[in-house]
Amino acid sequence: MSLSNDQRVELEIEKTVAGGAGLARKQGQVFLVEGALPGSTILARKTKFLRPGPWAELAEVLVPSPHACDPPCPHFGLCGGCAWQHALYASQLAFKREIVAEQLSRLGGLSVEPGPTVPSPSPLGYRNKMEFAFGPGPTLGLKARRGPDRVVEVDSCPLLPSPAMDILEAVRDVAQQSGLGAYDHRTGRGVWRHAVLRHSVAENRWLVQLIVSGNVRPDSLLPLGREVLQRFKGVVSGVILGLRKARSDYALAERRAWALGRDHLVETLGGLAFQVSAESFFQTNTGGAERLIETLLHAAQPAPNMTAWDLYCGVGSLSLPLARAGVSVDGFEQNLRAVKDATANATRNGLELARFHARDILDVLKAPPDRPDLIVLDPPRAGLHPEAPPLLAAAGARKVVYVSCDPATLARDLDRLSPAYAVESVTPVDMFPQTPHVECVAALVRR
Repeated sequence: MSLSNDQRVELEIEKTVAGGAGLARKQGQVFLVEGALPGSTILARKTKFLRPGPWAELAEVLVPSPHACDPPCPHFGLCGGCAWQHALYASQLAFKREIVAEQLSRLGGLSVEPGPTVPSPSPLGYRNKMEFAFGPGPTLGLKARRGPDRVVEVDSCPLLPSPAMDILEAVRDVAQQSGLGAYDHRTGRGVWRHAVLRHSVAENRWLVQLIVSGNVRPDSLLPLGREVLQRFKGVVSGVILGLRKARSDYALAERRAWALGRDHLVETLGGLAFQVSAESFFQTNTGGAERLIETLLHAAQPAPNMTAWDLYCGVGSLSLPLARAGVSVDGFEQNLRAVKDATANATRNGLELARFHARDILDVLKAPPDRPDLIVLDPPRAGLHPEAPPLLAAAGARKVVYVSCDPATLARDLDRLSPAYAVESVTPVDMFPQTPHVECVAALVRR
């Protein structure tokens, strides 16, 4: 059956699918309903705002799901973040394992059963980084769930520790005091683009990164940065201004204009200290990252005198635990600032077995420096470049450990690697409670 706009249909939700929607079937038609939990009976409708395909909108819950709970956030359903706050945490962990299993089977043709999802130590207050967007006014908040060009101003967020919202309010104040408008990526006009808050659990200090367009003289914003730093003296360690001229709407600075105070934080994972700059990648969930590292080490089985590559190494959060176990590690990463952080981290922890290089990953694979025993991969959400799997196979490592933040691209890449490597295990790790996102650690062995 097909629905006309605003026509309602009663559905029983069978399961969750990748992306977090609930799936139902009726009269041979599949429906995907955002916000609908398995075990619930709902009324759904189609509206002109929904994307083409089997999508329907949740209109009313007739029979609640046994997995349901009250969401802790007053902004739930408005901003585009926490799609699963209304689900019990134990249920979220089970849903994520089911999603990983389905993606591995359907997209990768793999019969491997993933292990139970490793839980986050804290299902709330776990985020050490969050990106906020500016909107007209300028307003400052999170992207709206429906209509990502709109910004929802938020005065609380249960995923962030205190005093994140106070810092955000101060940034909103200084932006409004500046008299400068928010950037519009459609026209290229305006100034304010994003504010990124980053927190160190170990230091209990914050970094504030302001990202603006090229339509302003950077030095003119120095007084605003000083005001934020002064207002949160002893809490905010540094304020950094980044410039982004590209119209694409990402919270990524193309270059740094200035930094006030300290330009990095120091975090600890498993007893190792990590320097993290505003522009460097670091796992968003500090406690979850420690469990991810434990899972990685279990999969890698490191031993003294082993050699390893860490591709997409970031600041060395996976390289250094391997080096501490006696593995000689070469980490490769395109982001020069991350490589500088990683090198400083190796020195800080006295780990001479870890070395870091600013190189393109494909270039490394096309002209490999040696033949490692182990390759660790932690690529971005898009996964591996299509040219990478055969080059990885040619590198000849006995074991590959693939850390992925997207089960779909993981399944695709494992299939591409299957001529050379068999999947030994896949372990989901919950780095993003209250959301459908799930990290995985896959262990592969040479055939």
